[in-house]
Amino acid sequence: MGAHWDALSVTANYLSPPELCVRRGRGYIAGMSRRRRSLPVLLGFSVLLGAMGCAALRAVAAPATPPAALIVTLRAPDSRADLRNAFVREAVDLALRRTQASDGPYRLAVTKPMNKPRALREAARQAEPNLLVVTSTESGRDAGLVPVRFPIHLGTNRYRVCFVHAPRQPAVRAVDSVAALAQLRIVQGRNWPDVAVLRASGLNVAEVGTYDAMFKMVAMGRADLFCRNVLEIGHEIQTHDGAPGLALEDSLLLSYDLPQYLYTHADNRQAIDRVERGLKLAFSDGSLQALLRRYMQPSLALLNLPQRRLLALQVPASMRVEMDDRPYQIDLLRKPGR
Repeated sequence: MGAHWDALSVTANYLSPPELCVRRGRGYIAGMSRRRRSLPVLLGFSVLLGAMGCAALRAVAAPATPPAALIVTLRAPDSRADLRNAFVREAVDLALRRTQASDGPYRLAVTKPMNKPRALREAARQAEPNLLVVTSTESGRDAGLVPVRFPIHLGTNRYRVCFVHAPRQPAVRAVDSVAALAQLRIVQGRNWPDVAVLRASGLNVAEVGTYDAMFKMVAMGRADLFCRNVLEIGHEIQTHDGAPGLALEDSLLLSYDLPQYLYTHADNRQAIDRVERGLKLAFSDGSLQALLRRYMQPSLALLNLPQRRLLALQVPASMRVEMDDRPYQIDLLRKPGR
């Protein structure tokens, strides 16, 4: 018996734990069988111990299974010219990268092209894994979704600059009050939260179903203004540069608080928590602000915000608020150093 185990001790240096377990188990049972064939209970107990030991050794020897990647889905652009959510996509990617060491791998996916109302419905029925949709509190809550509690645009979307039907530019330059602005025709997307704010201020707003159609309406003179937040309009100026009848309005700046968040199904708790933590980490180390500046820098000099005539609109009191955004807001009108 001793010689048998000594031989196995030498062999152990060259065998994997499962192979060693099998040889030792067989040898031990054979030895016991030769000496104690009249003790079937003890032999059965030995077999059980051998099996348990083998299972433990196999568990130790088996390679660890890598954690599954967290899939996060974002809405695809409406068209190739639609760059409205390019910053959001990079911000979510940044948040996931900031948490990769603690939370594991991830993969960003996009839906097939769809408008926002459909994307909200798809998120509500969990048609895509962890589908996040950027929208206002009203739209997100009405769809039965819950927010990632972080103002994804850092408050910069409170400012609006407009595209104008070029022949109407002189009339817009004469606007010096909200009442005067009400004499112009403004176009916005159907069911956009801006519509409620603009109409509550007495403005004349037409709703349109598709994104590209709004530029065409202004270019053709069917509407006077199409107002965009300052994060979006920089890319849109480049995309629609030279379009006949369409121009960047050069005198007005509208302001109203309408923060947007990433909304998703309440069951997507892992994605909600991870993206929220990642955005806050990126804000704390300054990388989120740097990303925002990279997106906004080309348009800020062109827009000349401090020199524009500011018209502040009131948000209806009935509109819901998710959180106090002020700690994360950037004031684009504040001069550097103040």
